[in-house]
Parts: sequence; C-alpha cells; structure tokens
Amino acid sequence: MKNKVVIIGTGNVGVSYAYSLLSSNINIHEIVLIDINMQKAEGESLDLLNCIPLTNTSSKIKFGTYEECNDASIICITAGVSQRANIASRMEDLHNASNIFKEIVKSIAATKFNGIILVAGNPLDVMTYLTWKYSGLNSNKIIGSGTSLDSARLQNIIANKLEVSPKSVHAYVIGEHGNSQFVPWSNAEIGLEPISNYLSHEDMINIEDETRNFGFKIAQKKNYTCFGIASALTRITSAIIADEKAIICVSSYDPVQKIFISTPSVIGINGVEKTGIMALNQEEIHKFENSANIIRNAINEI
Repeated sequence: MKNKVVIIGTGNVGVSYAYSLLSSNINIHEIVLIDINMQKAEGESLDLLNCIPLTNTSSKIKFGTYEECNDASIICITAGVSQRANIASRMEDLHNASNIFKEIVKSIAATKFNGIILVAGNPLDVMTYLTWKYSGLNSNKIIGSGTSLDSARLQNIIANKLEVSPKSVHAYVIGEHGNSQFVPWSNAEIGLEPISNYLSHEDMINIEDETRNFGFKIAQKKNYTCFGIASALTRITSAIIADEKAIICVSSYDPVQKIFISTPSVIGINGVEKTGIMALNQEEIHKFENSANIIRNAINEI
C-alpha cells in the first residue's frame, strides 16, 4: 500500500510537520502540501524537495489541490488562525477558527477521502469535534493532537527535575488542550514506582502549572510554536501507518461526554482503536468533567 499524507496549511506547523516526516523512517510514499496561498505551498514543497537526497527517505513531496485528498491515507489540518503571543486562552479565536475549519473540512468531504484526519488547529478539541461533524467520517478516524505535546512537555519537566530519562517518566496530561488540562497524578510513575515517592504535592502543582503555560512561554519569545507539535503529529502518524497500537494521549471521541477530549488512546491503522484505558480517582473525575464542560460550552457557542 502506498501511504500518502496530505498537509493542509503551510504555516510554521505544517511545514515543520512535513520536514519531520521527511526526516523520519515512516513508510510514506508521498507528501502533498495544500494552502490557500498556492505559491507559498509550491515554494515550501520545492524547498523541502532539497531535503530528500540528504535523508534516508524515499518519500516524494509536492503541492496540490483538494483533489489530492481522494487517495490520501492521512490528512493533517494545520491551517487556522495564527497563534499570537498575547493570547490568554486558545478559546479566544473560536469563531474565526471554526469558520476556517468548516470550509476546509467541507472541501475534504467533497472528495472520495476515507482515511484518517489529524487535527492540529486551536481551539483543538472544538476543531476536532467540528472536523468530525462536517466530514461525515466515523469518530475513530478523527484524531486531534490533543495533549500529546503537553504530555511530552510534562515528561520532560519531570525528567529534568529528577535527573532521569523522559522515557522513564510515565505520566500524562488529559482533558482540554487548554487552560483546564490537568495531570492525573494517581496514575503517574517513575519506572515502576508511584511518582509521589519522588515529588511533593507542591512540586506537582508547580510542574502542572509549568506544563500548562509552556506553549505560551515559547510563543511570547518567538511568536509561535512548531517543532514540538510537529514531532507529536509525526509520532501519531507513525503509530497509524505502522499499526503500532501505541498508547498516545490524543483528542478522541468520548461516548459518555459526546465530545472530543484528550485521554490515553490506542492508535493504530484504524485510527483510534480504544479509549477509556485510564482509571481516575474522584478528584480527577471532577476535573475531567469540568474540562469536558468547557469544551462542550465552546461547541455550543458556535
């Protein structure tokens, strides 16, 4: 099977994701860039074309139109409202972003596409829900990047504090990709030991706050973020194409809450193959429901 990835949006995130795919060992036959500014998409594709002889990839890359979606395996939507350094919440651009996404997803739905859609636009969970609503696809085929990047940030912060490898930190951020996200510390471990053996309650509060604000910290200094989210999208892409059955914290459909919200999910060739694999204590359940209500209220505003 020839795996084809279409990237909609050639801003910082879209181009970084394309570069990350080319630099990976993922079995992708072709990458196609689509943008409302076709000249920009062509320029980025030509620039990225130069990477191919210098990497181990056998992928091809080009720019195109929505017709390229017909036989795509994965479409990643990175287009949307540009991130601003002075924004207080990812929800602030709700209405502008929803209008942009509606047009994009309707353009996809007009093709014969029947693959998996990755969503990377903010407000993430709301845009992921709208993608599902307008695409006509089954919910398992819609995946938001969610708190996959937030979880990586959390693991990095803990690893640096405790001087261990991030790969030995088993902890996730769940809920909204936004201000109501939280860490279910009852599930967190270092190696095979509870993280409470290493961190005080105050440490946990400080780490959670630092994780929540990390993206804004980057944006304040360089006006946008791109490399972390590109790596998160690449990780999800790899899990799909290689049918890894990997557990990744993504924004997936919650049949109880009836929205898209981040929890650890099993990702494979069919998209989201299993959710609801993390047990929460009562305090964490309350936080999760609060986060779900924020997402639901935002959806109802549109």
